Amino acid sequence: MSRTIYKNARILVGDGQVIEPGTLVVEHMQKDFIPPANGETPVKIVPSVTDKIVYLGEAGGYTGEADETVDVQRNTLMPGLIDADTRLDTLSSAANDYVDNIGIAYRTFLSYRSAAEALNTGVTTLRAVGMPNNIDIALKNAIAKTMFFGPSILATGPIYAVTAGKGHERYGLIEASGTDALRAQMRIHLSRGLDGVTMQVSGDRLGTLGGEYRKEMSDAELQALVKHAHGAEKPAAVNASGDPSVRSALQAGVDCIQQGYRISDELLKKMAAKGVSYVPCLVSTLGSEIGEEHFDVARRAHLAGVRLAVGTGVLPSEPVDGTTAIIREMELLVEAGLTPSEAIAAATSDAADVVRSGQGILKVGGKADFLVVAGKPDQDISCMREILAVVKGGRRAFCRIGGAKERMFHIHAPLYEVAGGTTFDWTEGALQGVREPENYNITWNLIKEI
Repeated sequence: MSRTIYKNARILVGDGQVIEPGTLVVEHMQKDFIPPANGETPVKIVPSVTDKIVYLGEAGGYTGEADETVDVQRNTLMPGLIDADTRLDTLSSAANDYVDNIGIAYRTFLSYRSAAEALNTGVTTLRAVGMPNNIDIALKNAIAKTMFFGPSILATGPIYAVTAGKGHERYGLIEASGTDALRAQMRIHLSRGLDGVTMQVSGDRLGTLGGEYRKEMSDAELQALVKHAHGAEKPAAVNASGDPSVRSALQAGVDCIQQGYRISDELLKKMAAKGVSYVPCLVSTLGSEIGEEHFDVARRAHLAGVRLAVGTGVLPSEPVDGTTAIIREMELLVEAGLTPSEAIAAATSDAADVVRSGQGILKVGGKADFLVVAGKPDQDISCMREILAVVKGGRRAFCRIGGAKERMFHIHAPLYEVAGGTTFDWTEGALQGVREPENYNITWNLIKEI
């Protein structure tokens, strides 16, 4: 057993409380190796997964000893980020690569690489959406069992959609017609250990509907799926845009609306009244023809009192406007009217409530998932672009506080950086201008870009 003290910190607890200067102490539960009596070496020694916060409070309030001390230098220590809607098994965020042209095994490796990138961007928990072949469940279990290091994974499996509906050509989408067929598929996947479900309710915008989004899933189908998910005590989220789809989703009792490219003020007020959350994933439509309307929905949702949570819809590490998708999403929410503190809550405590992760707030006895960020991000959200340290389960993924050079979490050879979203061309494996980056949230020319 050992302890690490993070002192001289400006701590955002996650419940609105700010401790300045503050101290946080992590206790590492390390099992001592005791050889078997017969002298044989065991095949495996399982690492501990019980590291926890044992002190969180004002400077000087902790009088115990520590094996290591980290001076945070008045920078901000805050809960780790939560991405409430992301995909991990994509080679390109712009291309439809869900036709299985890469194989299940390679797709699994790709998903773990993406999870490792997410951790280095500050994401300590993520909700994986639309994952085929039980890859998300396997990844979740492997990380939870400490076979690998990475962010906590909340698995939601494939997206449920009507036959030949939106996304029908994508590999791994569950297509069925009728309540019995759809419900049968959901039963199968829930039995494998999902943490929630997602349904595709809306189709594309149609000129024949005056530019409105087509509602594809029937009321009966949607209500049956939501009822079954709730019967299994799992949250139900829907990809829904346009009033016909959103209205049906609210009537069915969904917990969360994702995407929501078009929603009227009337239904936004109903969402707020019913406590239905909104995960807009603004970064996924940034710069597109629907981006402006989508952004306006987020702005009006905030004014209506709807709880917003951060989700990207793409890889959290995807380079966007000089930073990463997860950070740019937080910035976009501030541009939509949220205060920096509210945007941080949308990526921590509020997101934790939406995905039911149990994280999002720092507390004694809780998991040690936190970040150190330069400056005061609750006053200036752009400070989130400079993450100085990421701690997952008490173990540092990296640390750059005060010039420290603990390299970022790696899953391959030295000199390669685990960064870049879908911008790298791994087919050639070329390195260009390898260097030690000053800030992870910058896209580096380390590997040939597509």
